[in-house]
Amino acid sequence: MTYDDIRQAILEVEEIKLKAQLRAVREALKGKKQTPAEDDEKPKSQVELAYQILRAARRPLHVTEIIQKCRNQYGIELFRESIVSALLKKVNRMDRFIKTGPNTFGLSEYSELYSS
Repeated sequence: MTYDDIRQAILEVEEIKLKAQLRAVREALKGKKQTPAEDDEKPKSQVELAYQILRAARRPLHVTEIIQKCRNQYGIELFRESIVSALLKKVNRMDRFIKTGPNTFGLSEYSELYSS
């Protein structure tokens, strides 16, 4: 990689960063609020759907139960392999989720409830 290539890459990153900042400023000027999703709003990602379902259940659920509850509550079909993979990544990063059994997941915030 030449000096010019490195310089070009850095400038492109700066441009992307500045565009994002400008977009945030424009949204703030329009009065748009950037708030986290409320409980009554529909979650956006498969992981968020699983989080909302586990949070409501307050107990670990097998992936089959998570998929079924997602279908019933949100009308969204989760793909088994995708959701298992995504949740395992979160478990490995110690990010909100814990694994309590084979393909069974819970929330780390409720881990004390699970052990009792």
